[in-house]
Amino acid sequence: MGVWARRIAKILGIVGVLVAVTVVRAVTESRTELRTAEKALESGDVEAAIVHFRRSARWYAPASPYPPRALAGLAQIARNAESEGDVHRALRAWRSIRGSILSTRSWYTPHVDRLEVANARIADLMAGLPPPPIDAGKSLAQLRAEHFALLEKTPRPHVGWTLVLLLGFFSWVGGAFAFASCAIDHEDRLVRSQATRWGLVVLCGFGLFVLGMSLA
Repeated sequence: MGVWARRIAKILGIVGVLVAVTVVRAVTESRTELRTAEKALESGDVEAAIVHFRRSARWYAPASPYPPRALAGLAQIARNAESEGDVHRALRAWRSIRGSILSTRSWYTPHVDRLEVANARIADLMAGLPPPPIDAGKSLAQLRAEHFALLEKTPRPHVGWTLVLLLGFFSWVGGAFAFASCAIDHEDRLVRSQATRWGLVVLCGFGLFVLGMSLA
């Protein structure tokens, strides 16, 4: 294996470790928040349960079992609140489902079926509340349709800028590793040519990452 092949393998290994650490943390945090929510629910603190279920759902990782359980817990709270006539608590729970799902989307949206149910229930409940003066005289069906239309207007992340973000991240991390490996010799002296090259890669990668974050 050549020098560059070994360096690329090292960079890919570091990136893989970073991704693995991120996934492990997401799963761990989601499980912790889920358990806290379940304990709060058992003690009768429904509002705290909503908060922790929402946090658990937001720590999303593909194939993690905990976000779906958190979303199911929120849906059960919402349905119980509706049956008890507590519209505001029901709205908080349904909105927590909607917000959690939308906060975890990328080029795809997880749990689309749950999002559609939450949007429908939010629209129904909002239509049943006393309307503002500007909506006076509108029928319940019209109000419901208008609320639902607004809920469906959820701008998606821009795929192109998301790719720029990822390119910037990998360039930033890979460039930093290459700088540490190539721009400093065995006597801890700076190799200027390598330092210039990889320093520019780090700066450009960080710039692309920030640009992608702001525009994605």
